[in-house]
Amino acid sequence: MGAVACLVALAAVALVGADDSAVKVGIRLSALALLSLVAAVVHDWAPLVALSVGLVGATYAVHLAADDPGLDARAAVLGGGLLLTAELAYWSLEERDRVATEPGEPFRRLGLLLVLALAALGAGIALLIVADAVRTGGLAVDLIGAAAAAAALLVVVLFARRSPG
Repeated sequence: MGAVACLVALAAVALVGADDSAVKVGIRLSALALLSLVAAVVHDWAPLVALSVGLVGATYAVHLAADDPGLDARAAVLGGGLLLTAELAYWSLEERDRVATEPGEPFRRLGLLLVLALAALGAGIALLIVADAVRTGGLAVDLIGAAAAAAALLVVVLFARRSPG
């Protein structure tokens, strides 16, 4: 039940620093998410996994709407964690069929899931850094934009030279 533990931890992360009204709504959404995930695993109904992950995302959205916090790394942590939670839950559903696998297959799959979650976390952090840089503006953003425009122009020129005609 690693998926359940991940879901509970992510629900707590989503509510850190929330005001009382957001916490009240968030606890209800998180409880519904937990019940949905447990029901999905117990009754072997995959659509409830997506519902439970979406409800934890909605918990964080309630916190964002009610409190209007600035950009923080929690969004990236939630993104990677929700991916890991969903994958672990779907894996639990697949294991109900008891299909024989090669020795070591569960460890390879767990490693792949951890790499995917870390990649999602890294991508989320990179996007937050870019969003923060664009929001603050300045010379660095102008230079990055000019470099991107020059690179796009170079790609167009290279493809134009290669085209037959």
